[in-house]
Amino acid sequence: MRKMRVLTALIILSAIFYIVYAYTPLINRNGIEINIKSPKNYFSKYKDINILISDKKAGIKNISVQIVSMNTIIKLYNKTIEDNFIKNFKIDFKTNKVIPDGKAVLIVRVTDYSKNNFLGGFEKTIKRDIIVDSKKPVVHLLSGIDRIRITGTALAVYYAKDSNLKEVYVGVSHDGVVDKFKAFDASQLFNKKNVYLSFFTYRLSKNKNYSTDVYAVDTAGNVTRVHIPVYYSDIRLKKSKINITDSFIRNKVLTIMENENIPKKATLLDDFLYVNDVVRKQDTEKIRKVCQKSVPAFLWRGRFEQLKDSKVTATYADKRSYYYKGRLVDIKHHMGYDLASIRNARINAANSGVVVFEGYLGVYGNATIIDHGFGIFTLYGHQREFLVKVGEKVRKGEYIGITDTTGLAGGDHLHFDVLVDGYYVNPIDWWDPHWIKTHITSVINEARTRLSLLE
Repeated sequence: MRKMRVLTALIILSAIFYIVYAYTPLINRNGIEINIKSPKNYFSKYKDINILISDKKAGIKNISVQIVSMNTIIKLYNKTIEDNFIKNFKIDFKTNKVIPDGKAVLIVRVTDYSKNNFLGGFEKTIKRDIIVDSKKPVVHLLSGIDRIRITGTALAVYYAKDSNLKEVYVGVSHDGVVDKFKAFDASQLFNKKNVYLSFFTYRLSKNKNYSTDVYAVDTAGNVTRVHIPVYYSDIRLKKSKINITDSFIRNKVLTIMENENIPKKATLLDDFLYVNDVVRKQDTEKIRKVCQKSVPAFLWRGRFEQLKDSKVTATYADKRSYYYKGRLVDIKHHMGYDLASIRNARINAANSGVVVFEGYLGVYGNATIIDHGFGIFTLYGHQREFLVKVGEKVRKGEYIGITDTTGLAGGDHLHFDVLVDGYYVNPIDWWDPHWIKTHITSVINEARTRLSLLE
């Protein structure tokens, strides 16, 4: 009899514990999780609403998304899930509702099929304060149709305005990628706010399917895209054959590998290929990082100068075929000009600017980089010694270094590059005063005229 009472008590206690566990929130807590990926702080009808819902305890029953704006509830999404075993759900949609701009509250409410919470199931609500902004940035192109030779340089001037402007840039699309070129604030140049300029280039492309646009993006994700009409012409690539010898690899390539602390490869050819490919790419990335910051002003004036009393020994975009013991082993494009004068010639700054780099740079050897403003840079490679330091202002024609054979140079010469926002461009344009007048000075004057009409 006593055993029966004990057993009955255990059964009752077990039943009470099960009821407390299964049907009340005292032990089994709410397992609903809501992760609002988008919007964060700003909301636009053009941007996706992206929310991840999960439930650790039970299936998701109902999801509702709404915005409260100006004391009005605007229902954006409501879904009841019939399958009570769905524990993960993703919401991704654009609203077709008209929502007033300004402050609002995003409300996400989720219920589940849990028998807990006194058979009522669990509910979770998240509220997020947002700012509704569905107005796209205003963009007006101030420069007209431009012409560019592939690998050349062009200039775009434009007006971009938005109360919450986040980013503006020029994008050149080709071969499935978009090359981004910074928008520099040109307010002082034009004596008007919200005016920007961007230098850009058309890199070598397989498909030659270039398209150029101004992109303006605000914090709500609204994007305005304005096409820039550009006519472009092809260039003829000069071809050259370079024979690589074991002596050259030992004297030049292994020196670079020692400076870079790179272990030797299995063969001398492997050493050369590694430096000519991997190290060269690393150098390009270093140069691009150096060119990320530029003074928003024209530090230069007039045409850029070539190395004094020099002859051109290699031109831009030369297609170089490298041969080793009679066999083709590599192909690269030469992304600058090689200029030769006397041995250990003094190097003159191509134009006025500020020194932003001075030091060892892989295949370029000892190199100097000068910022000329608005994203225009020049690079001087294969130097023996430097005559200027980082931070110094230099004038056009001022001597900045001495030529030599450092890096991957086969003989004493200057490797000269012009870069736009970190992208190599053909220097020949910048040596031409007529080109500068036609493609820069005239473009700026035209932009001033259009800006006055816009006002």
